[in-house]
Amino acid sequence: MKNICISFIVLFISFTINSQEKAGPNRLFELQKKKVEIDINKDIFTSVTTNMYVSKKPQALIVGLFLPISYETKKSKINNNPAAERMEFKGEQMINSENVLLLTGTIIKKGIEFTKQKYYIKQDENTCIELTTMLAVNADAKDKMMLMKIVHSVIEKN
Repeated sequence: MKNICISFIVLFISFTINSQEKAGPNRLFELQKKKVEIDINKDIFTSVTTNMYVSKKPQALIVGLFLPISYETKKSKINNNPAAERMEFKGEQMINSENVLLLTGTIIKKGIEFTKQKYYIKQDENTCIELTTMLAVNADAKDKMMLMKIVHSVIEKN
């Protein structure tokens, strides 16, 4: 009798864990389809997918995603393991009167060196926005300002 009770408890726990795991990927999939509101110059950037934009002049990439993780949880994960992002954690910064997490680094794609920045912006209690920008290192100040305007627009509109 004792073994039967233990078997039912184990079975119940496994169903509970299994059902919780399935909710995460479904929520992620639904959030990835959600449009991140962004002010972007369509004469310069081409939309590749719902939240991904590329440009050849200047060589740039913008990707916005809703993530099923709270801002505080993401902040804690970055603080506990900053090397996991393979970028330098610049800390929490105030942009448009909002606290934003910023990671930055350089990467090389197809022989071109890019400055890559990831911004994490609080959306609600269980969601944050990850905004990734990449701009060629040799881009001029005007192009860098254009990217900052895009970052400001995401913070302001979402």
